[in-house]
Amino acid sequence: MIAEKRRRRLLQALKQQEVLPVASASKLLQVSRMTVRRDLDMLAAEGLLRKVRGGAAPIRLRPADLESARPFTERIPVNTPAKELIARHVVKLLGDAHKLALDASSTVFCLAAVLKPAAGGHGPFVVTNSVPLFQELLRRQAGFRVALTGGEPHPRSGSLVGPLAIRSLEGLHFDYAVISVAGLMEETGLLYDSAAEDAAVKLALLARADKAILAVDKTKVNFLAPHPLGDLSAFDWLVTEEGVREVRKKEKTKQQK
Repeated sequence: MIAEKRRRRLLQALKQQEVLPVASASKLLQVSRMTVRRDLDMLAAEGLLRKVRGGAAPIRLRPADLESARPFTERIPVNTPAKELIARHVVKLLGDAHKLALDASSTVFCLAAVLKPAAGGHGPFVVTNSVPLFQELLRRQAGFRVALTGGEPHPRSGSLVGPLAIRSLEGLHFDYAVISVAGLMEETGLLYDSAAEDAAVKLALLARADKAILAVDKTKVNFLAPHPLGDLSAFDWLVTEEGVREVRKKEKTKQQK
């Protein structure tokens, strides 16, 4: 049986049960357990199932509960205390950075209230694809130089996305990029986002930064969203409401294998 057909049958089997053991899948497909595990690894990497001890479980996406799938105005008040704590932790990492890339998430939006000008009244140069964040930083008149990427407006996220957004970043370089995601799988370090267009811009921001900060509240940990966005090894720090955790070199090596 070819790999594509095997994987389709695995996904079909998962629709009928909460957990599919490797042994059962091996008997169903009449292949070795090693082959089943490889197929499950591939499907998990694509965000189509989640690995559990001894087998796999289906992904139960709940669009109504997935915060990042809501319009931006609805996401702003969700988990506000946690996001404000995250913003305060992130600001301490940024220090006197001169050039910042900030994504269009509601978590990163909270940085607008706590970013401060450096000595002499000059703030960092901030580039973002978030229209609301751009407007809020201008409103504060706190000495920031602020630039908005090009791109087309996303109907839900308040962001600018698409090829023009990515092309507008060419030639730019940042000290830090601060990014949030819809889901972080703790065991594998894999990251997921709710919109493919936003994920593409986030990856472009990361590629142009010396240091990267992943800012997520704890509700995003072990929550799966539809679109893969790399893994934790692309970041230098993970920041939650509980504090800052450095992504150690050995963690990066593990993810790259």
